[in-house]
Amino acid sequence: MRILILGLGGVSRHFRNWPERTLGQALVRAGHEVHAITYWQPEQPHLGLDTREETIDGIRVHRVRPQFWPARDLVAALAQIPQPDIVHIMHPRNVLAWQAVRWLKQRNIPIVWTWLGPFHDRWLVADRERPYEHQPHPEWLIYSFGGALRQTLRDRRLRENFRNYGIHAPLRHVDAFLPCSQHEADVLNQLGFGDRPMTVVPLWLDMDFMRGPAPALAQPLSGPIIPYIGQLTVRKCYDMVIEAMPAVVARFPTASFVFVTHNPEQRANLQRMAAEHNVANNLHFLGTISEEEKLALLRASAVLPFPSRYEGFGLPLLEGMAAGTPVISTNIPVVNEIVSDGENGLLIPYDDSAALAHAMLSVLEQAELRAHLVAGGARALEQQFRPDILAERVVRVYDSVIAHKAGTTVAHI
Repeated sequence: MRILILGLGGVSRHFRNWPERTLGQALVRAGHEVHAITYWQPEQPHLGLDTREETIDGIRVHRVRPQFWPARDLVAALAQIPQPDIVHIMHPRNVLAWQAVRWLKQRNIPIVWTWLGPFHDRWLVADRERPYEHQPHPEWLIYSFGGALRQTLRDRRLRENFRNYGIHAPLRHVDAFLPCSQHEADVLNQLGFGDRPMTVVPLWLDMDFMRGPAPALAQPLSGPIIPYIGQLTVRKCYDMVIEAMPAVVARFPTASFVFVTHNPEQRANLQRMAAEHNVANNLHFLGTISEEEKLALLRASAVLPFPSRYEGFGLPLLEGMAAGTPVISTNIPVVNEIVSDGENGLLIPYDDSAALAHAMLSVLEQAELRAHLVAGGARALEQQFRPDILAERVVRVYDSVIAHKAGTTVAHI
């Protein structure tokens, strides 16, 4: 089968577990021909998206300028590659989708979509950083040219409304959805897409890499080592980690809290908060590090706090489990589909820094609990997140959609 993945950054040498890469990697291993069209972003070299064409893990990658229209780069790439049997679009804010879907529909090529977190959509929620504190607004989404025009006549926000239309109109032309969580499936149903075939398939990791060698830590860190892995945003709860630090440091004065991020936007606030809580000496800011260095850090860590106010999925939780590090996160949708409290991790209440501190101390002080959670994480990876099994499930969906599309076409003719 020839498969085209249409993503954002997706397939990059710099990031081993981005969803487009792990999907394509598993499909290539299963014997399929895989192409990927993703964003070309040379202005952000740390993302590894500055090469126009390359092959990664057997995936033939074509990078294009992220444009809605006229998207000439995209159209040229679509015309250049052999015609795919099916196209798998990923992400809710994929600006390539509008033009690509028009091109694909003209050629009757079937399309599936993994939305990877509906509340990342700023038109659906009033606050993407704290979406569960607000009601979603399906009525804000625009699916037609006429709808965009009518809304513009009301509010004069032409660019905003046509961008809204460009993001959401392609959803109406999808043949099937492959949500990465039951929560995502529920939201798609609430948006009126329950008439499409829908199969939940969670994300997975490059397990060969996660089980492979890692370098020694680049800098000496006193223990216990406790990493923060994620963007420095309100949604990712770096503030909660800082607020929980004093209780941990009081019991473990040499604890090293290590912050790893490729989005240091709020670093100044992070360091200000650490100073205010008298834990600045325990904070180590590493910023962007390689995947190999991140793996080494996880393996050396005593616990991985991953509190969150919203997750499209939560891959660092799987990375922690794969590295043998007990994970702690927030009891919110999607996360509680990955973490079973007390079995393969600990779940804390939403926005509760004291509970986060208590959970970290429980893991640090109770060797039996730590061993139990580590074993549960390994078991979850084997039973729920095996790449070969999940890729087979994806391919079955592809086969079904292709067969249905071919049958519909024949019946129509």
